[in-house]
Amino acid sequence: MRRMVATDMDGTFIGDDHAMHALWDDLEVAGITLTFSTGRHIPAIEAFYANHHEDRRATACVCMVGTEVWFLDGDEYRQDPGWSDYISDAWDKHAVESILRELPGAHIQDAEWQSPFKASYFLEEDVDTGLAHIEQRLDELGLRAKVIYSAGRFLDLLPHRSGKGGAVRYLAGQLGMDEVVVAGDTGNDLDMMRAELGFSCIAVGNATEELAAVREPQIYHADAPYAVGIREGLEYYGWLSPQGMSRDDR
Repeated sequence: MRRMVATDMDGTFIGDDHAMHALWDDLEVAGITLTFSTGRHIPAIEAFYANHHEDRRATACVCMVGTEVWFLDGDEYRQDPGWSDYISDAWDKHAVESILRELPGAHIQDAEWQSPFKASYFLEEDVDTGLAHIEQRLDELGLRAKVIYSAGRFLDLLPHRSGKGGAVRYLAGQLGMDEVVVAGDTGNDLDMMRAELGFSCIAVGNATEELAAVREPQIYHADAPYAVGIREGLEYYGWLSPQGMSRDDR
């Protein structure tokens, strides 16, 4: 069986450096492919490697909340054009941004977090009213977009075909994976924990309330935070054990 872990980075894979490096070691020994599914862009992922003195690289990365897919090619990542073509269907960023500008409480994030397929703002006041307004205006204008709100402040509008879940499924297909476990800590990770995707899921112990409150059969809620929580979940699913053996080998 070809197995893949797709994990969010900040607050999930990152948070306990010792546990993170130990988990990566164990994944390599077990022959499990590591990929990232994150709100970061590639330069920020490369900065993570440099800051943690890590020579290894994840095999692939879902970036910018599921709007980009990158595969490792030698020592560099190369963006997959097929995913970009797929998510471009019915996407009108200019029209979407015009809706966001109607919200007095919404403030645009820095330019580095914007892309042709991602409109990112902060929204920290009148959240329920603001999200309802966005959905209403999308409907009135006949626009198709995915609205993702997470961590009590981050608001992303994305192409309706995009998102972490679809992107992870796409890269798993490209890599020929048989089984996938996803791990996360905030509401924007819920997209890759949808039951219809067929993934086994881990919510780490430090998950925000928007994820911690979701109780679904496919989601294992770890007690431990960060990478220790990922390991706990992988032990629960039988992918890792304290001795590095699979459930079948015990």
